Order: sequence, then structure tokens, then C-alpha cells
Amino acid sequence: MANIRPFSEEDNKTLLSIEKLCPQGDERLAMVIDKGPEITIRYEIYDNWQIMVAEEEGQTAGWIGWTVKQHPDEQYIYMAEVMVHPDFRRKGIAVSLIREAEEQARSINATHLYCYVYAHNQAFISLLEKLGYIRKKEIMVCEMSAYRKEETDRKYTLERIEDKDLPEAVELLNRYYAGRTHFSPFTPESFREYANRILGYGLENFLAAKENGKIVACGGFWDSAVLMEMAYTKEPILWKTMSKVFGMLRHFTAMPKVPEEGEYFKLRLIVDHAFETGYKDAMEEILGYCNNILYDAKCDFFGTYIDPDDDFLEVIKHHRPQFEKMYLYARPVARKLTDFDSLYVDCRDVIL
Repeated sequence: MANIRPFSEEDNKTLLSIEKLCPQGDERLAMVIDKGPEITIRYEIYDNWQIMVAEEEGQTAGWIGWTVKQHPDEQYIYMAEVMVHPDFRRKGIAVSLIREAEEQARSINATHLYCYVYAHNQAFISLLEKLGYIRKKEIMVCEMSAYRKEETDRKYTLERIEDKDLPEAVELLNRYYAGRTHFSPFTPESFREYANRILGYGLENFLAAKENGKIVACGGFWDSAVLMEMAYTKEPILWKTMSKVFGMLRHFTAMPKVPEEGEYFKLRLIVDHAFETGYKDAMEEILGYCNNILYDAKCDFFGTYIDPDDDFLEVIKHHRPQFEKMYLYARPVARKLTDFDSLYVDCRDVIL
């Protein structure tokens, strides 16, 4: 039986090495994440987090990390990751680690636990479903290449947010996400603290589009690469074919880049987007502006993680993204599961 204990700083190097041995996916498509020199960095963007380590036969076999989230009328647990060394799989260690998070959820009277799972990670999906977790939502992962500069006639005034405009932007965010599961309304102060706490984000990277002085769209531009880089350890045949075709055409015109198998790449994200009804074009200008920043900086990729029912998806499609899927799985604890039909995707949760 595995011994489960709290994380200590001495575990850091071992956990990072285990993570690189655990690509998420299957024989058709799989990716691995590199979170840099400190395993705890991705957790420190949260207020309340914990990592528990499993030991088997005197060796580190795996770990689980979670955070407790507060909502105005409930609290719940987000399971950020469950990792088990390949040499210790099929020994019940992942089950023991998940049960540890569930025990924590019961002890604090949390309403539910949830996690995101890469759609191709069928092994983990099967495990979750055996443990009573329910697939509640599909999330679209949109990945785009900043391979050319967007040439657009500017209709709106684009500005980095200023303190005097923050209340208006927060009001727009709160209206846009009102009623969505996992969304807690911001105040100007709480949004400032939230954005500035996330490495590579910060209010200096939050943009507003104005018409006649009024904010009609806004969105954050997050350099998530400071917290993670990723590589595909298994790449679809279609992608490989695209890469070859694009490689030939690149001699004649600008073409999107497709990362090669095993090649780590950095991803910047559009987060906390919101726009008034009828102002998709204002959101498009923000997206184009971010594209041009990346193009000038010679950075390749940007994207977003989004509820497929979000109107922002139509804006994204103009940039011809590659789409992947994640699933949100949840399990009730203190009461029946909440409605996940409309979801706020907390950008902190996508550092898988």
C-alpha cells in the first residue's frame, strides 16, 4: 500500500522528472508539459493549494496537486494533476491519490471536485469514470500560428487598461460571465490582485477596445510560456502531412508553423475576454493586435481555452486555428452537481 505524505522541497527534482515521463494522450496524439525548474510555480497562482506525494517501496511513485476554490455560496476543489511514474502504474496509486483529494473535499464540506482531461488521455478518462466522475463539459483548445501580420483598418481605440478604466472593464467581465459555473464576480481590486499574481499576465497585459470612450471589448494577453512549454510526443499523421506541405509552400509565401514531434513550443493565451453584444469586431481587433505583437517578437503560437458555446469561438475561427479538446470531469461531494452548461474557464486551470 502506498504511503501518501505532503510535498517537501526535496521532492521537486524527482517530481519534475516523473512529469516528463508521463505524456498525456495515446498512440495517436500525446503531449508532454515542461513546467520549468519548480513544480510549485503553477500552484502559487492560487490562494489555497496542496501537493501530496505517494511513496512505494521507498521510492517516489507519483503525486497529486489540488487547490480549494471559494465561490460566494460554495467551495470546491480543482484537481490540477495526477502523475504516476510508469514503473508504478496499475498498482492503485492513482486511485489512492485521488481518494486523498476526495477526503480533503469531504473534510471542508466542498460541493464537488473537478479536473480537466486531455481528450486523448483515454487511460485517465477510464479511471475517472470508474471512480464515479462524470463528463460534464467539453472545452475547445484553440491554437493559432502568428505567421503573418494582421493588416486591419482600426475602427476602435485599443489601449492597455488604466486604473480609471478598470471598474468599467470589470463590469463588462461580470456581465459577460454572469451565471456561468465557476465564475465569481470580480471587483476592481480582486481582478487587479488576480491578474498581477499570475506570472506573465498582469494588468499591463490587459487590453480594452473603446468606442467613443466606452469600453466595448476587453481581454488579457498571457505569456503562459513562463509557466509551461509543451511538446507533442505523438503527432497525428495529418499534422505531419501539413508540416511537409507548409514547409514547401513557405518558400513562396507565409504559412503557419506546425510544431514537429518532440519540439517544445511556447504558447501565449488570450484570457478573460469579454465584449458587448454586437461588438465581435472589437474583440477581433484585440485578437489581431495580440497576433501582431507575437509576429513582431518572432513568437510562433497563441490561443485560448474556451467553452464551445462562447461567442468568442466565432471570432477565433477567423484565424483558422487548430482545435483540440479537453473534458471537464466532476464528482459531487456535499450535494448534487451544479449545472455545467455554461462555464467560465479559469485560465489558471489550463496549466495541465
